[in-house]
Amino acid sequence: MTVELFGTARHLGGVATLKVHGHTIAELLLSVGCDCPRLKDLVTPGGTLSRRFLVSIDGNRFVNDLTEAMPAGSRLLILGADAGG
Repeated sequence: MTVELFGTARHLGGVATLKVHGHTIAELLLSVGCDCPRLKDLVTPGGTLSRRFLVSIDGNRFVNDLTEAMPAGSRLLILGADAGG
């Protein structure tokens, strides 16, 4: 699965895209954290998305339910939840 990083996520991860394995959003985010240790806190100990980040499927919609399965061929976008512009 392709994961694209933007803003703070890209800065911390040091890359723009990653190929990771997983079926759910949580599994993909945990894989990103393994590949990019500075992003290991994407998923909180309680299993929720860190308030520092936003996650989108294909840039079409934001998701909060990390148990959601990723559709085949989709891209997961991780963005910093920075205020301002």
